[in-house]
Amino acid sequence: QMVYISTDYVFDGKRRESYTEFDEPNPLSVYGLSKLAGERYVMMLLNGFFIIRTSWLYGKQGNNFVKTILGFAEERDELKIVDDQVGSPTYTYDLAQKISEVIKTGAFGLYHITNSESCSWHQFARDILQYAGKKNVEVWPITSEELKRPAPRPAFSVLRNYCLELRNFSLMRHYKEALKEYLTGKES
Repeated sequence: QMVYISTDYVFDGKRRESYTEFDEPNPLSVYGLSKLAGERYVMMLLNGFFIIRTSWLYGKQGNNFVKTILGFAEERDELKIVDDQVGSPTYTYDLAQKISEVIKTGAFGLYHITNSESCSWHQFARDILQYAGKKNVEVWPITSEELKRPAPRPAFSVLRNYCLELRNFSLMRHYKEALKEYLTGKES
C-alpha cells in the first residue's frame, strides 16, 4: 500500500471547468510530466494505492506563497501578482486530515483533494494581505507573460474533488476559512 502525492500540474489548464479524476492529464512542464509518470508507476506496480492530486499548498513548514506574500508586504508597499492563473489554495493541515480520513476507509484509488472554491494568484494575495491586516500594500494584477517564469503553468487548474463526492466524503472547507485559521495559528 502507498500514498502518492501528485499535483494539479498534470493538467494543461486549457479548459474553464474544474478537472475531475476522470479527465485526461496533459502536463505542460517537466514537473507535471514527472508527477504523472509517478502516478502511472504506482498504478502499474501496486494494487493498493492512494494517489492524491492537490494544489497550491501552504502550511507551517517550508516556503510557500502565503509566506512569500507576507514577506514582500514587510518590504514593499505594492506587489504585482499574476491574475490569469486560477486554482484552489490548499492548507496542508486540512489536506493531511482528509488524507487520513480517506486512508482509514481502505477505498483505494485516485483522489483530488483541495480546499473548496478557487481564485487567481492575484485574488489569493489580496486575501492573504486582508486577513493578515496588511492594508497598506497595493496588489496589482499582471499576466503570466509579464511575469516571465521559465516553466509554463496551467492557466486553470481547479480540481473538482469528484471521487470524494462519489464516495460520500465531506468536502473540505472554503479556502478563505482555512487561510484565516492558518494566519491566526489556530488549528482545530
